Amino acid sequence: MKIAILGSGDVGMTLAGAFLARGHQVMIGTRHTQKEGLLDWLTAHPAAQAGTYSETAAFGDVVVLCTGWTGTKAAIEMAGIWNFKKKIVIDVTNPLDGKGPDAMGRLHLSAGNAQSGGEQVQNWLQEAHVVKALNSIGNNGMIAPSFAEGTPAMFIAGNDDLAKLAVTDILGQLGWKDVVDTGGIAMSRHLESLAVIWCAYGFRTGTWDHAFALLRK
Repeated sequence: MKIAILGSGDVGMTLAGAFLARGHQVMIGTRHTQKEGLLDWLTAHPAAQAGTYSETAAFGDVVVLCTGWTGTKAAIEMAGIWNFKKKIVIDVTNPLDGKGPDAMGRLHLSAGNAQSGGEQVQNWLQEAHVVKALNSIGNNGMIAPSFAEGTPAMFIAGNDDLAKLAVTDILGQLGWKDVVDTGGIAMSRHLESLAVIWCAYGFRTGTWDHAFALLRK
């Protein structure tokens, strides 16, 4: 497939590298195609491409949204809403307020949001199939996750069942053996709260190699 990655931070480059390693064509979309970290990454991954948000969204069969929340709506607008039409959009974002952890080591979701981040993305892209996924773990654990205490679960949410099946297959390619469909895109609010819990544990323990699991009897 042609995979479009919107966002050139650690998450975007981690996923881009994983998709390249699995034989997909990859383009990373960014505001700054000449930024140093991205140029170094492209040198190490010559099969990848980089472009504007618009070029990248048009390129992809599947679009992976890896932008920081405060810039997500602007990135979508720069990409051109028409470039998402009828495509699967994997929403990796979390609507954090951008203030960092408080004294208790907690991050906070944006105040005043009547809808979850996932619902907002779906509203902005009404003709796309948005699936929330990969938002409840750090980029260091997104690929081929392996934990001594058991099999980690990746929770997803979205309104289109076929899109969720496709995303389940994509996650399987990345090494996720347990993908849990939690329901419609409105469930994103609760999946986004998982990201707050994941980070809170990391801040309290100073470790970032944990994941969630769903245990069944």
